[in-house]
Amino acid sequence: DSSGESNVAVFKPIDEEPMAKNNPRGLPLSTDGEGLKRGTRVGEGALREVAAYILDHPVYGCKSCDVPGFSGVPPTALVRCFHMGKGSNKVGSLQLFVDNNGSCEDMGPRAFPVKEVQKIAILDIRLANADRHAGNILVCQDGEDHLKLIPIDHGYCLPEKFEDCTFEWLYWPQAREPFGPETAAYIGSLDADKDIALLKFHGWALSPQCARVLRISTMLLKKGAERGLTPYDIGSILCRQTVKKESEIEAIIEEAEDAILPGTSEETFLETISEIMDFHLDKLAVKLKKF
Repeated sequence: DSSGESNVAVFKPIDEEPMAKNNPRGLPLSTDGEGLKRGTRVGEGALREVAAYILDHPVYGCKSCDVPGFSGVPPTALVRCFHMGKGSNKVGSLQLFVDNNGSCEDMGPRAFPVKEVQKIAILDIRLANADRHAGNILVCQDGEDHLKLIPIDHGYCLPEKFEDCTFEWLYWPQAREPFGPETAAYIGSLDADKDIALLKFHGWALSPQCARVLRISTMLLKKGAERGLTPYDIGSILCRQTVKKESEIEAIIEEAEDAILPGTSEETFLETISEIMDFHLDKLAVKLKKF
């Protein structure tokens, strides 16, 4: 700006999350600990922001500031900052600020490259993102005529249930295009169990419910891509058409729960999910003449 200063990072304190005690918008406090999105917890937004960065694996090699993840989540860390005004420490997520030309709210989606849209679709499907809207996808100029999309705001990813999955890109034409070979290979390399172990290594042991969601969403993404389904086809299975009508993935989970005996292991439950999911996806693929 005119003072010569520039933005370097965005800090989101845990105690200022929506419905937390110090949230700046004056939202009512959560009475049961649940966040604005169903299946999320107040005070865990920072962990989810960091998790999205950690799980955004690069295509090759190890991730670093010089080797970004496939989906381009900006470097994010959990930090403790000293609040000069209040003389106290605050814990929250710190994310590298990305210079941009605005967000996807500022322009029509037809100008966006297919791969740029699909890299965000892959991230959102994997993490069952409950808050992907056009305002949290930044638009950057990568060269003279190439647009690059940067996903931010992942405080509502990795929920404990699928009820609020929301994907803005679902309505964009790029979501109806098939995955390219490189993208399909990347999807094939994903491993939910390794992701869960990686998050635990970094200090966040996912709850059993969150771990189940990650395993199921990754399973759906991989199985769908194997059958030649598009991001739209797969994303539509995760998202509700109306607030009260269950999504197809919720119906699959209910069907699996009805098919198993009480006390069944998580491994057996996921095998049941896999079998039911195969049936649904094969039926969809035949209907779409893609299998």
